[in-house]
Amino acid sequence: MTMFGESGAGPRVSSHLTGAVGTFLFVMLCGIVGPIFLACYFLLDLPDTEWMLWTGLGVTLLDVLIGAGLAWMRYRGGIRSDRLRATGVRGIAEVTSIGQTGVEINNQPLMTLGLRIGGGGLVPFEVNTRKVVPIFQQPLLYTRRLAVIVDPDTQEFEIDWEATASVVGQGSSAGFSAGDTRTVADRLSSLDDLHRSGALTEDEYRRARDRIVDEL
Repeated sequence: MTMFGESGAGPRVSSHLTGAVGTFLFVMLCGIVGPIFLACYFLLDLPDTEWMLWTGLGVTLLDVLIGAGLAWMRYRGGIRSDRLRATGVRGIAEVTSIGQTGVEINNQPLMTLGLRIGGGGLVPFEVNTRKVVPIFQQPLLYTRRLAVIVDPDTQEFEIDWEATASVVGQGSSAGFSAGDTRTVADRLSSLDDLHRSGALTEDEYRRARDRIVDEL
């Protein structure tokens, strides 16, 4: 099994905290009408404004709960992602089903996915899950093969969109690598990890490597 070393944990945790705080502040900004009602109630001498107090309290409390929940989910997700990348095994997920939930998180759609995960010495397993799929990454779903990082003990996993873009290449559909900002060396390293783990065949590895090298 191919394992991944952990480095720079401190800066990543700090980054996750910053992102979580940013998410909380964004939610509070979107619900600013609550604090506005409270300010009007306490600062302005207006008749019949008791409704502003209770409405302001209710909206503000709801914003705090939603903001705290989303911030915690973002922070926990970041820590989980770091753990998987530090100790996980590379594999390939075959997409068996794709569906829409009609829900968006941070303006990105939450989708239902059926996946069959294997490769890299993993015991194959199937899972139905909900994942936030960035809009510019959605074409990758229809290649039906995604690079994943898996905890073989718990079967927790995450989709590695950047590695998937490297494997699929731009020849199949325009824009697949739009979100891959890694260096060529990093992309080749991901391919090597997938190849060593057995998740990629020799032919898949060679074609993907040739595509990346051709970009130099």
